[in-house]
Amino acid sequence: MDVRPFRSPNAMKKLVLLITLLSLPSLAADDFQLPVTYDTLKNGLRIIIVPDTNVAVVSCRLYYFVGSMYEGPGTSGLSHMFEHMMFKGTRRLNTSDYRKEVPIMRNIDSLEAEIVSIQRKSEQNNDSLKKALHDQVMALLDKQRKFIKKDEIWQLYQNNGGTRLNAWTADDMTAYIVTLPRNKVELFYWIESDRMRDPVLREFYSEREVVAEERRMRYDNRPLGKYWERLNALFYIAHPYRLPTIGWATDIQAYTRRKLEEHVKRFYTPDNALIVLAGNVDPTAARKSIGRYFGSIPRAKVPKEEVVTREPQPVGATRFTMREDGEPRLDILFHVPGYPHDDLYKLDIVEGIFSGRSGRLYRRLVDKEGLCTNAGAGNHIRLHNGEFHIWAELKNSTDPAKVEAIIREELKKISEKRPTEKEIMRISNEIRMSFVSALKSLEGLSDRLAWFERLRSWRDLLSYPAMIAAVKPEEIPGVASMYLNPELATVGALLPKKAPAPRAKSGAPKSGRR
Repeated sequence: MDVRPFRSPNAMKKLVLLITLLSLPSLAADDFQLPVTYDTLKNGLRIIIVPDTNVAVVSCRLYYFVGSMYEGPGTSGLSHMFEHMMFKGTRRLNTSDYRKEVPIMRNIDSLEAEIVSIQRKSEQNNDSLKKALHDQVMALLDKQRKFIKKDEIWQLYQNNGGTRLNAWTADDMTAYIVTLPRNKVELFYWIESDRMRDPVLREFYSEREVVAEERRMRYDNRPLGKYWERLNALFYIAHPYRLPTIGWATDIQAYTRRKLEEHVKRFYTPDNALIVLAGNVDPTAARKSIGRYFGSIPRAKVPKEEVVTREPQPVGATRFTMREDGEPRLDILFHVPGYPHDDLYKLDIVEGIFSGRSGRLYRRLVDKEGLCTNAGAGNHIRLHNGEFHIWAELKNSTDPAKVEAIIREELKKISEKRPTEKEIMRISNEIRMSFVSALKSLEGLSDRLAWFERLRSWRDLLSYPAMIAAVKPEEIPGVASMYLNPELATVGALLPKKAPAPRAKSGAPKSGRR
């Protein structure tokens, strides 16, 4: 095994001191340290452990390196669907008699396949037949539920002092998380190894409807969600980042248990996973326990294929306007490199120049011009093709064209004139302080370590403050002009619905007629 302890446990005390000092310009950036122990089991499972004896709990997180970027037509949202299904249990958890459930689930699958076949082949109205089949499915589900121990996983964690129990899905990662008392961490090993080894997709079709309703609530019936989904799909024309993490509505309705099982077998395996423990835990004992629980779980039969698609260079501007009863806003998106790339640190500085109440966009659009209620920017670093985002929340009476013109002026300024040393120092210190402050919580530290390990290596977390501190004022105009070109941007506007044109008075000639 590749066991590489990075620092002694006492280094955690140094981290607390460094978090306090990082706001000072005189801080030596290369002093940033973490007491990380890194390990990889023979089956490919990666382990990161950060001990801290000053607390009584342990943040326990299991990450799978899969998300919507590994999906496609007909499979969009499967990773999010499995996030829901992971709480349905295993052959041992959430059930009183798994063997009695198996034939029931098979019968439900057969009926659902028949419903799908009717929907695909028949153009006639077969609602009565589909309803009859659906009623049979519900009757079988009621029968199966006699053997289901509802929410057993949640209850096991909560009854043993578990807090922050949750899960989330992104485009390139999925996480299952809980914080436990230090003497209950073995429960995490037992539950998560069982979920990795033998997940059971029980109550699949009823949960599919839960996901469909979640999509309707968050996207289809919510103007801002609908707007972002469309804008993102226009920004990424080739890369699967364009897919919504929750999945397209028609894909959700076409999910089958078999389709999700195939997805799980491909991606939810130890060679595509990472465990991060942060808190009052002994690294040596933890490595042994993780090996005992997870070590016998096999790798994927077919190694995961990485996404090879990359965004082509934009050839012009793309514009999208949606009129809905939502808060008006303007968004301008620019393509930037994926990770790793030195320009990403410079773009983080550009984000700082534009963002916050002291940022150039807020001062100009909110304070000076009074056109907006808020404005800022974000440099969104991603594994492949990243995104730099400038946004403005408009007042109802504001002309979006005027706001866009002002943003163009600010882009021109930053592309032609270097910021002052004082401005760069302020922004650099703010970024580094914010970055390290996020590591004060065990949960925040765990997520940052996992994110950098996903991008390339957890060690990149240690070098981030130094890379930010190394950015020079004279580098900013060049990076801004290279990537933030309005003629190659994707511009979105969410605006109020237009008022209907007034009706012509009775007897008056109608437009276009004589």
